[in-house]
Amino acid sequence: MCNVSIQTRERTKYLKKKIALINKINLIIIRVSKMDPITISLLIILLTAFLYIVHRAWKANQYWKERGVPHAEGSLFFGNLLPVLLRKMSPGELHEMFCKQFPNEPLFGFYEFMKPTLIVKDSDYIEMIFIKHFANFMDHGIIQIDDEENPTESNLFSTNGKRWKAVRCRLSPIFSTGKLKLMFESMKGCGEELIKQLDKGEKEDVELKDIISCFAMDTIGSCAFGIDSGSLSKPDCEFRQMGKQVFKMDISTFIKLTILMHAPRLAKFLNLTFSKPKILKYFSGIIKDTMKYRRENGYLRNDILQLLMQLQLKGYVEMHSRDAATDDYFDMDITTLCTEKFELSDDQITGHVISFLTGGFDTTAMSILFTLYELSRNPKIQEKVREEILKEVEHAGSMSYNAIKDMHYLERCVKETLRIYPPAQMLGRICTNKYTFPNEITIEPGQSVLIPVMAVHNDPKYFPEPEVFRPERFDPGNTIPACAYLPFGNGPRMCIAMRFAMLEIKYCIATLLRNYIVTLSSKTKQPITLSALSFVTKPKETLYFNIKKIINQ
Repeated sequence: MCNVSIQTRERTKYLKKKIALINKINLIIIRVSKMDPITISLLIILLTAFLYIVHRAWKANQYWKERGVPHAEGSLFFGNLLPVLLRKMSPGELHEMFCKQFPNEPLFGFYEFMKPTLIVKDSDYIEMIFIKHFANFMDHGIIQIDDEENPTESNLFSTNGKRWKAVRCRLSPIFSTGKLKLMFESMKGCGEELIKQLDKGEKEDVELKDIISCFAMDTIGSCAFGIDSGSLSKPDCEFRQMGKQVFKMDISTFIKLTILMHAPRLAKFLNLTFSKPKILKYFSGIIKDTMKYRRENGYLRNDILQLLMQLQLKGYVEMHSRDAATDDYFDMDITTLCTEKFELSDDQITGHVISFLTGGFDTTAMSILFTLYELSRNPKIQEKVREEILKEVEHAGSMSYNAIKDMHYLERCVKETLRIYPPAQMLGRICTNKYTFPNEITIEPGQSVLIPVMAVHNDPKYFPEPEVFRPERFDPGNTIPACAYLPFGNGPRMCIAMRFAMLEIKYCIATLLRNYIVTLSSKTKQPITLSALSFVTKPKETLYFNIKKIINQ
């Protein structure tokens, strides 16, 4: 009897809810019927458009499922990027999280908003994309800059196809051993100024990020177009302030870069570019004034701008000597690449110089900062590095290019830092020809491919105990798969300024450790985390150091 009573009450509740719902629907129908036909038509159009967009978003999320590819389930509109958009984790950490969900898969499907992307995490597969089958993955897949419409936006990163081949071939000799030796003399002056400023400042709880950033700006300013920007001696100077704006990541900049990287068609429609107009105008003015002065006065200097001017005039950059041990990375079917027609205008020169400037600011400074952080946490390793620095400087007679080149253990420490904190947490490619991977998954032209650099660098399969700072991983006797280590990419589209960046990082650290013992301040909160609102790997926390001057070195 009790059960019958409960069932009756439940049925009564259900009927009341049903009647209430019917009444609401009737009320809506009555209100709609009182509307004029135009309003009703607009509502129907809006509802239809909304349902169509929702259907498209849902359909996009079925892309990998329909093709039988293992994949991460995405949410409507945002795909798998929601944790990054909510600033809960950096892009590299997000990719690593999903990679761990597919431990036995060489690749898997992923959604960048409504765009299906293939994440490739196996080093052999990555080698196929970057090197062995490079012709099928030649382009980055971001917005293509038209050199004629936007010549000051010219740069290797956003150039594709035949134009990229022609430009890459002609620019490579700028960073040959001979040219780097000449640029190193300009770099040395910046290092001397760095020590001068540190000697005048505080020695405890020092926030080294700003002064290292000033060093990076002065170095790239001097080596790129031969100016003394004065960032170290005058941190508030205009050059420094403009440089800081390059990677300042406010919400509008974050949205713009997100569109450029994940929706190139929309970016082209909106006429978006990577550069900020104010910054572009400022640096363009400096570069064009410098070119004008050099032409009118016959002034020559060993910097990137002078080499680009030579390239414009002669069609090539002269290489008076070649170091077979270090310049071999230029060998990438040069005869094929250099057959393309090539011309270079003043605006295009400006675009390339600005790309070297902006690309070298934050990435190099952060790599130096992270290396100092790890060496401060590992004092025995720091002391071993210092012993090598002093030995090589004594052997060479000075802090010379050859002395820096022979600091092999220091280089291993830098490489290990770049493994843990890669400047670019991911690398992208676009499939240009129909391609089938060894696991028989086929992708079509236009398909985006993403390489999760941070996840690969933290994969125990390639680097046992990846959380441990261990420079010995890069000892000559240890073998690392060709594409398991990618701080500068790999293959023909690897970072053209890789050796310049390594030289600058090594020189800065050698200069600092030759003069100071660096320890971590108790003010530094540990463990550090990575900033989620940055496309360059940066610490979320402020890093403080204590520096102790070494006397009579």
